[in-house]
Amino acid sequence: MAVGLAVGAKMRQKPKEKPEPDAGISVQVGFARTGDMASTIDVSGSIEALKAVQISAKTTGRVVSVPFREGDIVGAGQVVVQQDTSDLRAQMQQAEAYLQSAKARLSQATTSEGVSDTQTEAQIASAQAALDGAKARLQIVKSGARTQEKAEAESAVASAKAGFENAKSNRDRMRSLFLEGALSPQQMDQAQTQYEVASAQYESAKQRLSLVQEGARPEEIQAAENQVQQAEEALRIAKTGKINKALREEDIKAAKAGVAQAKAALAYARLQVANASIKTPIAGTVSKRMTEPGQMANSGNTLMELVALNTLYFDATVSEMEMHKIQVGQPVKAQIDALPGKTFMGSVLKILPTADQGSRQFHVWVAVPNQGGVLKPGMFAQGSVRIDEHKNTVIVPKDALITDGRTYSLYTVLESKAKLRRVTIGFETREEAEVLSGVSAGDELVILGQDRLSDGVKVNVAN
Repeated sequence: MAVGLAVGAKMRQKPKEKPEPDAGISVQVGFARTGDMASTIDVSGSIEALKAVQISAKTTGRVVSVPFREGDIVGAGQVVVQQDTSDLRAQMQQAEAYLQSAKARLSQATTSEGVSDTQTEAQIASAQAALDGAKARLQIVKSGARTQEKAEAESAVASAKAGFENAKSNRDRMRSLFLEGALSPQQMDQAQTQYEVASAQYESAKQRLSLVQEGARPEEIQAAENQVQQAEEALRIAKTGKINKALREEDIKAAKAGVAQAKAALAYARLQVANASIKTPIAGTVSKRMTEPGQMANSGNTLMELVALNTLYFDATVSEMEMHKIQVGQPVKAQIDALPGKTFMGSVLKILPTADQGSRQFHVWVAVPNQGGVLKPGMFAQGSVRIDEHKNTVIVPKDALITDGRTYSLYTVLESKAKLRRVTIGFETREEAEVLSGVSAGDELVILGQDRLSDGVKVNVAN
């Protein structure tokens, strides 16, 4: 019975399997290839405009027309803001009348040699009229600014103060967000700039109000008083009736000076009228419109901003350690975060000579084409500057490389065995590296599974 059990157990035993031959360590491979390898420096920055202007008022006046809005294209020399010219044109007409009067006095002075008693009386009357006019002018100068001008100046101060306080509040809020890390340095700089502009406008408005309240300047009053004195002296001379050659020569000189002064006054009045038609010095696109019809535009106030989109460039920052590698003309490949999938090819246009004191970063201007006008000032950009290139060199996948921090090596596969080779590395990209020595184009390289290999071990290529 025991023998039968033993035999049955033996028959139920599973037969032993024959051992399989050694298949080797499973690895994945790639290949060394021949190609061109460039050495690049990564940069980042923003798109800026080479031509951008802030258009300001040159004279104080009420805005009557603003024909362009944000996004509108404007040609160079076009009027973008029109101020009221009614008062200015009246002053220009008055200056024209003064010029005609001065020319008449000059003509009178040059023909006074044969003056008669009757003509002398006419001269006295003319001198009296001139004196009356000078006194009237002096009275106008001493009376100071009109009530409406004072009210407008006070309104401008109130408006500028409100803008200043709003900009200050915004800056303080932005500073808190910046300190918490919720705001970029560019946004913080913009808030600070808006605060400084609002502060300057507020101070300008206060100074304007102070000038209006103070009335005419002492030198203006003094000039008007001098004109009265001159008119009194002219009347005194006319009354003497002692007209001689020397006196006539002096009269002619004074008349010529009067003509010159009247011409200067007329030129200034015409300039003021022309300045009321505020024009853009460049062709571009309106980026900001900061005034509306009916508002007062004080001298120096920024009313509109324009940017020439065909002059955009990539303002890139480069570390001081790599700055020596950058040269004008080097090609640059740029990508814009706001335009995914698009690549812009440009070149180094200018290298600024000084670094930012805080970051120690240098600024490099890169010329980039703006086909279709898709690029806008302020867009964040990243790019790579190609500083050198090797043609027809051996290139391997970076996954094949093994390093101890000082040297590089890799495994090649030859006749199903791993061969450890020490290599010298040249240029690199994120995915590949140039090999200057150690492998040849076409060599089969282990790119996955190196950590289980040793020189000469048998491998099984899984891919």
